[in-house]
Amino acid sequence: MEQKEKPEGNSTIENDKEFELDFSRFDRLPLTQENYNFDDEERQRYRESLITAPSTLHEHLLRQLRLFTSAEDERKIGEQIIENFDDNGYLLYPIEEIAKSARAEPSQVKKVLFLIQNFEPIGVGARNLRECLLLQIKARSEENSLAGKIIDKYLPYLEKRKYSYIARKLSTKDEKVSVEKIKKAGETIANLDPKPGRSFNTERTVWLIPEAALSKNKQGYEIIFNDDELPHVIINAKYKQMLKQKDTPEDVKEYLRERLKAAHSLINAVRKRKETIRKIIEEITVVQKDFLDNGGPHFKPLTLEEIAKRIGKHKSTVSRAIAHKYIHTPWGIFELRYFLSSGIRQKNGVCISSKTIKLKMKDFIENESKGKPLTDRKIGDHLKREGISIARRTITKYRQQLKILPSKLRQE
Repeated sequence: MEQKEKPEGNSTIENDKEFELDFSRFDRLPLTQENYNFDDEERQRYRESLITAPSTLHEHLLRQLRLFTSAEDERKIGEQIIENFDDNGYLLYPIEEIAKSARAEPSQVKKVLFLIQNFEPIGVGARNLRECLLLQIKARSEENSLAGKIIDKYLPYLEKRKYSYIARKLSTKDEKVSVEKIKKAGETIANLDPKPGRSFNTERTVWLIPEAALSKNKQGYEIIFNDDELPHVIINAKYKQMLKQKDTPEDVKEYLRERLKAAHSLINAVRKRKETIRKIIEEITVVQKDFLDNGGPHFKPLTLEEIAKRIGKHKSTVSRAIAHKYIHTPWGIFELRYFLSSGIRQKNGVCISSKTIKLKMKDFIENESKGKPLTDRKIGDHLKREGISIARRTITKYRQQLKILPSKLRQE
């Protein structure tokens, strides 16, 4: 799997015959009266007129921010807040963290957030589903309606269709609330948008193209790179020839030298990045051999820092190298980041991957009794019988990361 690289020290740009890159696709020589063409300009303007870039949620909110406030400090805080929205329009981080980042008081951040929560689409800036729906129901001036009361205090019970319980809790001496009214209010709530920012999501479904594939043989796993999908970067001999010609103007030669030098740097960067990815995949293959041989429950803990140390690179270099990179394995196509996970160290010194623990927890919950679902303590007991000792608060954290409701709300 070793790849020999061409020595760089004695090579010159003018004599490099290995690569060709046609710069006419990226740069133009300085325009002169002789080579300027008005028809070309008209065609370019027409092409540009056909391009329409859809507005993103963040851009849409920033435009409203500029319209609704002229205070410079409020704008800066607002920009920090909007930058921390996810694609659905939810605020990702606590007020205190944003205040620290914006070098502002939490009260100032709350004030600007309240302003943004009145922007279109209604519901953005919420910190959870309850707040998102409340913002929408308040915009209708219906916060005191039955639907508003349910959202405010009984939303988890509505999700579990506990209509009788909600009706009983909302009934008073003066007015009894029927199950039918609760169901009708539920229909109103169902017509609200739980993800107000998703209408601005311009992502399209794309085919995943693996960076490499793993092929098992007698010695282990062979890494086969998908070179067919990589662009072949070459330097066009035409430009190297122009550098040698005596009639080529000196300013053009200087321009070509700069561009060819940039091309050479690009070629070397591509080589180094591919070599880094190869080393990363090799280390993943060694550490995760049990998973590659036997599947999910055999994951081993492997962090970004550990891989970086193994290949002698900074963790930021590794992080950039594996971003949006995929690999084809005997168990399907996975993103390279999938193979990274922290671990829980046991008393015997063995470290068990958090991914393995989550898979076991998910399996326990999928096979639990629907009438008597497993509490976090019971899940811990099951894991202990599997030889895994873990704190209950960690189980709760992992369950929340798996987006699984507490046992009381899973009961049917």
